Amino acid sequence: MHLFEWEDFPWFPDVIRDAGTAYITKVMNMAGMLPPLVPKVMEAAEKSGAERIIDLCSGAGGPALAIAAELSERGSPLQVHCTDLFPNHVHLQFTVDASDGRVSYEPESVDATQVPEHLKGLRTIFNAFHHMTHEQARSILADSHDKRQPIAIFEIVDRKFANLGGIWLVPFFVALVVPFMRPFNWRWIPLTYLVPIIPLFILWDGFVSCLRIYQPFELRELVDGLDDFDWDIGLIPLPSGPIYATYLVGIPKER
Repeated sequence: MHLFEWEDFPWFPDVIRDAGTAYITKVMNMAGMLPPLVPKVMEAAEKSGAERIIDLCSGAGGPALAIAAELSERGSPLQVHCTDLFPNHVHLQFTVDASDGRVSYEPESVDATQVPEHLKGLRTIFNAFHHMTHEQARSILADSHDKRQPIAIFEIVDRKFANLGGIWLVPFFVALVVPFMRPFNWRWIPLTYLVPIIPLFILWDGFVSCLRIYQPFELRELVDGLDDFDWDIGLIPLPSGPIYATYLVGIPKER
């Protein structure tokens, strides 16, 4: 169900949008949701021969930072290069500075449906694919396929009851973690505790995100006809409860 998310509107205030991005990053890190995805990333890189990760739709770069750190912990030399259609230079630079040289970012706008030729490597999308309509999602996959660049897509939430049932606790968790979100913006305080705009925004967008997640059978429909790739689609159990991450990995077939 492609209902609207506030953060998708170009006029939406950055201070509120950034709070949503920082909250998601904080919660994913606290709950340990990202490390279970890394084996699939490493497997995709090994099978495809990719020497770096080109992260699409990076937002503020929070997932990329955690993934890069976990790759390093596992002894992988892979580095992560962040890209976005509307790169947030302040937040991405914060990510780069916190990465010990494991993360870089592209300062120019990068459209995930038409990735520039010079950005070669394993393309990744962490928790952003649901923002794409069916046509946009197909275009992203087709662009990887046509340019023979491997791709790995991960979604942390899904449409199952475990996620939808727990989403209503989000305003409570937002109030708890706002002081610990980084890079911190003092304007989040009145927008959380005086007028609860940020908790309500994150509640709505989080609920709609769950409804927009592509299920494995829908992902298989999206890759139908893209036959020069080997596609791996499935679920990864997460440690934060009876929930799963959905993944799609595409590797060019040998010619």
